[in-house]
Amino acid sequence: MIAGISYGEAKKTLGEQAYESIREEILSLRLYPGQTVYESDFTRMLNMSRTPVREAVRALSMERLIEVLPQRGMKIALISERQVEETRFVRESLEVSAVACLADKSGCPEVRANLEEALRRSLEEQRRCVQQEDAVRFLHADDQFHQVFLQVLGNITLASIVTQMRGHLNRVRMLSLFEPEAMIELVREHEQIVEAVLSADTDQAARAMRAHLGRLMEDLPIVKARYPDYFDASNGTAR
Repeated sequence: MIAGISYGEAKKTLGEQAYESIREEILSLRLYPGQTVYESDFTRMLNMSRTPVREAVRALSMERLIEVLPQRGMKIALISERQVEETRFVRESLEVSAVACLADKSGCPEVRANLEEALRRSLEEQRRCVQQEDAVRFLHADDQFHQVFLQVLGNITLASIVTQMRGHLNRVRMLSLFEPEAMIELVREHEQIVEAVLSADTDQAARAMRAHLGRLMEDLPIVKARYPDYFDASNGTAR
């Protein structure tokens, strides 16, 4: 099993449940970068024993979202600029290829029908989040929007890799979403991607997705200036 990724409808183990719950707390910034935490905090929060919590912590440590401090508990990892850029680069390469492929396939009635309905629902949910100024819910809606393309494409390996990679991007995205205007602009970009894909415009679909994912690096200096304590001053270099 890849940590945090479940296939099919198999029931999740307690370790997987603990992983997903703690990871959600980290990515939504309810557990903030640099915060000291202890195993007992998680066992109380989840009402679980130490065994599944330790399994979750090991997975999150390997994902570099938690830093274990020998004899001193652990802390939520600071945001690494370098890791954000490296992860964004890989994600862009994969998702740009995915939407270009789907734009090619959108002439197929079955593919188009699946895309249209799922994307319509996704955009409606995003607009509701904007109206309610709910950044956490919008982040989930944004993730689901991107998942639509991967699910319709049917590439399980691609979907798994992209889902895992979002961990290092979502905290920066969450910080940028505290401004309602940012959510409005993201919805516009999503609409442009949808239009290009459903119009079977492969080149425009690729350009729109590349520009959309690239804006994270435009937002990064602004977010870092507002929340400097959340970022790794070493810029994520190896220790």
